[in-house]
Amino acid sequence: MGVVNDAVGGEQVVIFWQPGTTSALDAGTIAGGRDVGAAAAFSRQIDLQVLNFVYQGGRILDDQTGSQWDVFGRAVGGELTGARLDPVVSVNHFWFSWAAFKPETRIYQP
Repeated sequence: MGVVNDAVGGEQVVIFWQPGTTSALDAGTIAGGRDVGAAAAFSRQIDLQVLNFVYQGGRILDDQTGSQWDVFGRAVGGELTGARLDPVVSVNHFWFSWAAFKPETRIYQP
């Protein structure tokens, strides 16, 4: 699992990543592909509060309430149980095709 907190275009966002999705391009079968994982992007704002997320002890937690979150943006434990983060527009593309049409794209570096 992984967590990235950032601001994009003035919007506070978080990216959650988890392993378990295999590449369709690097082996004769998808099952034989390497694990490239999957990511999802969400707004970090709940009501008027902006949350900061961490990956700790095998769980995604927010610093403000200690609530536990899943990769789908749902609070599954703690004070915010039942809350949902709003998804933000995001896509998963093959880099070679994206870069061919959007060569000015900047690569994220924490």
